[in-house]
Amino acid sequence: MKALKITIGTLIVAVIIILCFSLLVKNELADMLNPFILQKDVFVKIDETGKKVDPKTYEYALEGINEDGKKIKIVFTASKQLREGAYLKIDTKRTYVKSWEEVQQSDLPSVVRDKIE
Repeated sequence: MKALKITIGTLIVAVIIILCFSLLVKNELADMLNPFILQKDVFVKIDETGKKVDPKTYEYALEGINEDGKKIKIVFTASKQLREGAYLKIDTKRTYVKSWEEVQQSDLPSVVRDKIE
């Protein structure tokens, strides 16, 4: 019985720590590992050249629109300079960018298409 109480107490403390970690810590690694943060698509239009970080990496800091129509600041890297005017669909978990792909303007959700122009 005592072992059960210790186990339950330990689990409760672990859950509290995980919840605090997920709410208070906002960095790429924490967002990637946090199971409580949902993956969302953010759409951006490349309207500037990327900042060269090293010989093969370019960083972009853009304002995007998520599927709900909310504006979101997004920072991601690419292994090449991206084409100006291109539309990207970015798979994110808050600050963590899992992947990105170029899409056609016609593939954008209508709520995004109206706001991204």
